[in-house]
Amino acid sequence: MISINDLVHARPYPEVLGSVEVDPLQEADALQEAQLLDSRVCHLTSTAALLFELRTSLQFEVGNSALLVVRGLRSFDWKSPTQQFPLAALTVVSSAADRLGTFHRARLEFFPEAHLAVAGDVAEFYVLEVEGIGDVPPDYLSGDLKEVQGALPSWSSACNLLQASISR
Repeated sequence: MISINDLVHARPYPEVLGSVEVDPLQEADALQEAQLLDSRVCHLTSTAALLFELRTSLQFEVGNSALLVVRGLRSFDWKSPTQQFPLAALTVVSSAADRLGTFHRARLEFFPEAHLAVAGDVAEFYVLEVEGIGDVPPDYLSGDLKEVQGALPSWSSACNLLQASISR
């Protein structure tokens, strides 16, 4: 097992893992209904990482979490309204990835209203199994923040790597 955070800082993980059943680095809307839980940008290493909840996803039958890592970061463009929403994850309504010259770009649209575009030299997508978070996501409206966070994958969560896709 490896922590999700350690995976972010590892150089591309060995490609001995199974290939991704639906590849968001190649297929439009592969992340539909997945939920964005958190994102990180490390300026020191020029890396962006997006942590997803897969238990709500329409496309993935294995794994409960996913990680999208962009190395050689060129841009990270986040847009959301100034209106505050109740505690909730952002649900992917549209996802697309493409190649622009020598770099990779991913664009995501969310509900409630938000948009993210990230681009860099290398994109990696990992399907993960985080133990101890249950079979269904938490009820954001009934639990307090600590309870909700305890039922979700986090950067410190230990995980098993199930599948990977790396686009250089």
